[in-house]
Formats: sequence, C-alpha cells, structure tokens
Amino acid sequence: MAAELLLGIDGGGSTTRAALADAQGRILGVGTTGSSNLQIVGLEGVVAAVEVAIQAARRAAGVASDAPVKVACLGLAGVDRQGDRERVSTALRVRSLAERLLLVSDSELVLAAGCPEGWGLALVSGTGSICFGRAPDGRTARAGGWGYLLGDEGSGFAIAQQALRLAARTADGRAEAHELLEAALAFWGLTAPEELVPLVYQRVRGAPAALAWFAPRVLDLASAGDPHATAIVEEAATELARSVEVVRAHLELNASPLALGGGILLHSSLLRERLLGQLPSAVGPVTLVEEATRGAVRLALQELHARA
Repeated sequence: MAAELLLGIDGGGSTTRAALADAQGRILGVGTTGSSNLQIVGLEGVVAAVEVAIQAARRAAGVASDAPVKVACLGLAGVDRQGDRERVSTALRVRSLAERLLLVSDSELVLAAGCPEGWGLALVSGTGSICFGRAPDGRTARAGGWGYLLGDEGSGFAIAQQALRLAARTADGRAEAHELLEAALAFWGLTAPEELVPLVYQRVRGAPAALAWFAPRVLDLASAGDPHATAIVEEAATELARSVEVVRAHLELNASPLALGGGILLHSSLLRERLLGQLPSAVGPVTLVEEATRGAVRLALQELHARA
C-alpha cells in the first residue's frame, strides 16, 4: 500500500512554497516559485504557480509526479473574499491536486503554525499585509489585505513606495533623504534619479513584489540609524499595530497569542520591536513563523484525521 501524502502550500505576493509531507506531517520535500496572489497574477497565474511549486516539491522528495495526495491545504494571498476563494477553489479542483482540497488565506497558515491551540492573532507583512484572528469559540475577523492600491499599510510594498517617494522629493530638493536616494539608485543599478521613472512605471508597474524587494534595504538603513528610514519604519509599525488592535477588539480577546509572518516582519528586528512596543501586554506570547507551509501541513493533517 502506497504511503499517504499531504500537501501544504503557502502562496504570497512574492513566493509560492509547496511542502510535500507524509501522513505523520513530516516534510519530505519543498518546492518554490513566484507569486500566486490572485490580485496580482490572476487566476491562470495562481494555478500555474501552484502546479510548478508542487512538482518541484515532488522532485525534491523523490516522489513520482502522479503519486496521489490525500489532502492538500493551500493558503493563498488575495483569496480572503468568498467570491475569489470560490473561483480559485473551482479552478484548482479541476486539476485534481488531491482527494480533498482546503483553500484558506495565507494569514490562516501563520495562525495555524504559530498558535498551537488553533486560536489567536496572526499578523503578516510581506509584499502585502493583513491581520487575521480567530477566537476560542471559532469566530474570525481580519483587517487589511486590501492590496497595494487600496491598502497594505506596513507591508514591503508600502515601505518601499514611501522610501521612493521620499527619494524623488530629495532629487527635487524638497527633502533631505540623501541616503535613501543613494540606496535606491544603487539597489537597481541606476546612475541618475530620473531613471527611477521608467523603472517604476514600466518595469515594476503591476508587480508590487518587484518594488517590495527594496523594503529590506530601507529596514537596514533604519537599523543603522538613518532618520528618514526610521520614520518610515515607525509608521509601518503603527499601521500594523492598528490592524492587530482592530481584530483583537472585534473578537473581544482580552489576551491572545500572536503569530508573526511574512518576509518583512521576519527580516527586521527593529520593525518587530517598534510594533510590539505599541501593543498592550495582553498580546502574547509572540511567535515568529518562518515556514508557514508547516501551518498548511498541520491543517491538512487535521483534515486527514477528521475524515478518517
């Protein structure tokens, strides 16, 4: 009898990561590819990214490309609304990825990985940002997740965008953020501030992840003491803290564990410190979730046992 297999997939604005696991939840192989955020790459892009990541995970595990999977849990950015979730779920079910398929938001994976009791708060800041919460009685709430045109405050995109706007004003002489301007030019290999225009409006337009790649450099400048970068980080921390507090209040959680995920929060200890400094002591313990795919595998494992 062939071993039962599970799939856990974490799909964000920059990276899609698939983990193939056995029936005990042990990860056998991992595969990665680019964005699978529905609002960025569209439905066909989501399906393509998921399939590429799965096949890469199968190869890494030494598992045949057609070996059956019992349960696949996918946590994808951009599917927080019911209509979007139904569209993606329908498209993925046609692909027969597994006997049973669970589709949740990427923030739910962070909660599953970082809050062992199954309830608490999950805050994600990567290319985009969102806070998701679940109360002990099963009620849920969210704040953020509006995408880079309407929201995503405190995200990698927002941090990079603010830095580039300040760099542009500096080039005009309307601001004094010279280190940010120099860092932006060096990061993209540009020789003059004017070259930022075709970079932003032609190369990275409609691809927020490409702009968000600059955010870690801004965070590093803040850690080194640059006042302009520090102000950007302070604002990001404030916006993220507001999201946490809104969700906590909505769910009436007097005390709650908090799971932090996403490349931006994981990258910057300064951002985490400023964020946690604005949250009440009732929020905690705090867990950093470096591999949200483990949350996906955990949910797949729960589904496997629930239907056994």
